[in-house]
Amino acid sequence: MKLLICSDSHNNSITKLPLDDYDYIIHCGDLKNSDLDYFKLYPNLYYVKGNCDYNEYPIYLKLKLANLNIFITHSNLYNTKYSYDDLIQNTVNKYDLVLFGHTHKQICFKVENTIYINPGAFKNNEYAYIIDNEIYLVNKDKIIKVKI
Repeated sequence: MKLLICSDSHNNSITKLPLDDYDYIIHCGDLKNSDLDYFKLYPNLYYVKGNCDYNEYPIYLKLKLANLNIFITHSNLYNTKYSYDDLIQNTVNKYDLVLFGHTHKQICFKVENTIYINPGAFKNNEYAYIIDNEIYLVNKDKIIKVKI
């Protein structure tokens, strides 16, 4: 499985990325509105509403992709700018993977059986991807393989 994870693109379009290279594309909120028309070309693209999005997107999604139970949120409703405690308390061991945005800070960590990924802010050319259970964080042109 090849999974692209983006968030907080604001005025930076994720269409700059090779979207066709991925099996699934996930956007964790605060996207560039003009991307929506383009996204319609990708039935394998999922996105949630961010605190700066004004359209009617879902505020979270629960998906099963490639045998993984995934929870997607922008995370502003979980106060993640201050602590990850609310997000963890509501999701740990309920999902294999929790994908979130909002803080503009790249992070990947594991709590018990759940992996948490914030891909950072795409407006700053930060994103993440997973290829065959290997997690990578991209920060501008630097790629970091995450060890969990």
